[in-house]
Amino acid sequence: MAGVGGRAARATPEAQRAAVMLHTDAGITLLSASATSLGLLHFTTASRIVNAMRSGRGDQLFERRWLAFVATVYTANGRLGDADRMIRDALSWYSSEPLLYVARGALVEMRIAMTFVDLRSGNQIARRDRAYDAAAADYRRAIGLDDRLAIAHLRVGWLHFTTHDPRARENFDAALTRATEVRDRYLVQLFLGAAAERDGRLDEAERAYSAAQTLAPGCQTPYIALARVGHALGRAAQAAASAAAFTALPEKSNDPWWDFHLGGFDHVSLAWLHAQAQAP
Repeated sequence: MAGVGGRAARATPEAQRAAVMLHTDAGITLLSASATSLGLLHFTTASRIVNAMRSGRGDQLFERRWLAFVATVYTANGRLGDADRMIRDALSWYSSEPLLYVARGALVEMRIAMTFVDLRSGNQIARRDRAYDAAAADYRRAIGLDDRLAIAHLRVGWLHFTTHDPRARENFDAALTRATEVRDRYLVQLFLGAAAERDGRLDEAERAYSAAQTLAPGCQTPYIALARVGHALGRAAQAAASAAAFTALPEKSNDPWWDFHLGGFDHVSLAWLHAQAQAP
């Protein structure tokens, strides 16, 4: 293990990127199979190679994006301490990388989600609210660094939505105009639907959920949401048909909502990193 960094420093950039992604893919697979120690070993090896790659050449976009991506992997797998350490180290090297601030905000959100808050305790509520403020500040920092980053607008919008902040709709609209990936457009429509449904604008919610369903016809959440809205509108038959339609699907897809909810496993960055590793 100690010699990995030295060998990596002598390899070509193409070989370095390929090796990083081989270990990354192995780490993801092993973590998802609960082989935690082996998975972390692969990420440690990949991290050593990335450290060897940080030689100051170019913009180091691959290294920056890999560090932010792996932080989301750790967060999504409940390895919050590992995510925190990776983000802190990465920000000491790349303080202007917006995805690192998105990853840190999502980590804070996960810590809140995993902490019991006694709603009778003013101190606990105040601590939770300060944590929410810190996460929102990270998302706004990311937007300040790259206003085109749809996921940052999405995450601050969702945070505002969960705290009943009226700025949520503005954030979702901003995300919609910037979203280029299907996954992001799908999440925007889901969240626009949720905001409209909570405000009692049920026809608008139905349109947004239908748009989400069109974008990701194999995902469960829009079907459930449309069934719920159908019942609220007094359309029981339509609601039942929506639920039955999902049950009858020949093939179902992993729902991006769950990745978002669990800290934002960044599939878009993973695809980008793979493409970089395969580039000549």
